[in-house]
Amino acid sequence: MTENTPRPVDPVEPFTFVLHGSSGDLSRRKILPALAHLAAEGYFGPESRIILAQRQQVSPDEALAQEDQFLQGIGEEAARKSLPALKPHLDTVSLSLGGAEAKARLDRVVAGKPEPVVHYAALPASRFVDLMALIDGPRDPARLRVVLEKPLGYSGEDSQRIEDVVAQQLDECQIYRIDHYLGKQAVQNLVALRLGNLIFEPLLNREHVAQVQITLAEDLGVEDRAAFYEQSGALRDMVQSHMLQLVATLAMDPPISLDADALRDEKLKVLRALKVPRVGGRESDIVIGQYVAGHMNGRPVPGYQQEEDVPPHSLTESFVALKTEVNNWRWAGVPFLLRTGKRMPSRLAEIVVQFREVPLQLFTPLGGTWSGNRLVVSLQPEDSLQLHLLAKTPGQRDCLQPVVLNLDFSDAWRIPVRDAYERLLSDILRGRLSLFLRRDEVAAQWAFIDKLRHELQDRAVRPLAYPAGSYGPPEATSLAFRAGGAWSESLKLAGE
Repeated sequence: MTENTPRPVDPVEPFTFVLHGSSGDLSRRKILPALAHLAAEGYFGPESRIILAQRQQVSPDEALAQEDQFLQGIGEEAARKSLPALKPHLDTVSLSLGGAEAKARLDRVVAGKPEPVVHYAALPASRFVDLMALIDGPRDPARLRVVLEKPLGYSGEDSQRIEDVVAQQLDECQIYRIDHYLGKQAVQNLVALRLGNLIFEPLLNREHVAQVQITLAEDLGVEDRAAFYEQSGALRDMVQSHMLQLVATLAMDPPISLDADALRDEKLKVLRALKVPRVGGRESDIVIGQYVAGHMNGRPVPGYQQEEDVPPHSLTESFVALKTEVNNWRWAGVPFLLRTGKRMPSRLAEIVVQFREVPLQLFTPLGGTWSGNRLVVSLQPEDSLQLHLLAKTPGQRDCLQPVVLNLDFSDAWRIPVRDAYERLLSDILRGRLSLFLRRDEVAAQWAFIDKLRHELQDRAVRPLAYPAGSYGPPEATSLAFRAGGAWSESLKLAGE
């Protein structure tokens, strides 16, 4: 077997997977394609069952036809090719949450089927409590597991109410709180880069790092999610979940092992050490914005308040840029800049670790555009790792030029990089908790966000306008400058 030969498939043990909300956008766009790919690759034995639960009564063939039509509409041809592999495993059930009849129907559809029974709640958080009323089973992860999608509530108080109900029926080891960013190949390789090599871990501290940036940019607008987005906004939708988990993954101390609780213990320490940004005034550490009409790829697009189902004069933020710090011995004083927004110029997710300059610069960087060593972890549109260095320029005496060491995962392994949901679903079915959140992590994330939201409300901070197709309000650029740096796109425009 050569280095680039795919490893043999290791099928998961028989299971029953109940997908609640199977007709929703998340299920159709992410979960069902991931299940189809795993089935097509041979991960599911013939006994395994996948049950699609939704209000409408449909047959398995009708459900597959509807999914095929949806995937065709969004151009997912690879997922369409994998769909037939689901058919041998597929059942459907018409289910409205609530009431004894619904519980009896759910009990009947899973009776006699393989364990573990996995209930995946691809539902609004407001329905989690209703779903738990239908789930009845032992406190045994080998027999029953529940997957909860983010956001887990809309505040710390709301989250605690849901968690209390879940904890009445399940042990912590049965609960899989999912954040799909933790399933991305580049995030897992960030952990491997730190813990599997001696090169970087000694450098990830306040002595060597000048600044950390995390950008999660979307080129899409609110689209058809206005009802959800009006309740969440960018702070709760992106910062509370994805961004704080990425901060914790990068900034945590090395765990004593790769066991789930060992990893989550270290992430929790970071989340509890986060400094809440200052709000208001010229030195504010947070900028919120809302996109107005502009242009994307040469075509005009409406502003947020002109999107369908968005209330007039909405004050929901579609953009957030903030500066925080991790108040511990490793990171004290290092700015962590977080930025996310809709209708930005391109779809981009990246982590940039900006290292400090050498204490004495003996060489002359060619062109004068050098901004220091950087480690860039790209999560989308492609997974990759880049290390920005200076190297001697041929024929130039004592002159250096920026170069990039680039690891593209698809090129490196010559095999397709698995989608985040494929990795996470595989781990759920195998009973692996390392890539999922623990209750105290979620509580710490909400504590940070709730304090910040209350400060914004108390000071009556309103979102600043930014044109669709831009990088957000100009104040976000000033925020990065005051923190001692510039956003990564400024460095790219400078030719680095």
